[in-house]
Amino acid sequence: MFRLLRTFINIVVGIIAQLLIFRFIFKFLMVNSGTPFVAWIYDVTAPLAAPFAKNHRNWKLSGFVVDFATMTALIVFALAGSLLLKLCPYSRGLALTDGDTASLP
Repeated sequence: MFRLLRTFINIVVGIIAQLLIFRFIFKFLMVNSGTPFVAWIYDVTAPLAAPFAKNHRNWKLSGFVVDFATMTALIVFALAGSLLLKLCPYSRGLALTDGDTASLP
């Protein structure tokens, strides 16, 4: 049961992380937000980065934008996923090596 839950947590956190990484790269390179894929990424990730946008402002550096709200969201979601994985222990089964002839009860 915990194996399925751990897999689900890994998949969800991985998808969120990938979307936030796309958002960070697109913001950094100032990609045209009129492009459908970029607009979709911004729309999907806006609620994820919005809680951190009040505390962290964007930096504009010679034609590039560093979005600290997105980076903070990425770190927070990664830490939350890691903490959730700590709550779900690995399944502890009997490990047998090639030479072992132990019988299972």
